[in-house]
Amino acid sequence: PHQEHLSGLSTKRWLIVVARGQADLYAHLVQAFSRDSKVRVILDRRKDDSRNSPQVTHRLRTHGAVIIRQAR
Repeated sequence: PHQEHLSGLSTKRWLIVVARGQADLYAHLVQAFSRDSKVRVILDRRKDDSRNSPQVTHRLRTHGAVIIRQAR
């Protein structure tokens, strides 16, 4: 067990969503974070952006990816 679980604190996890059409960036991030169990990298394959918040849609379009902090 990790120290964080023993102390009762919530483990912070990070989700990196990479925009469609950014396969090279996706591959780079998957490799870069492959040893970090707190980071998950996914490729956004959805055709409908309406479920994303305006901030997420903006970051996907301008930066190619967005980092989302999740509490577990």
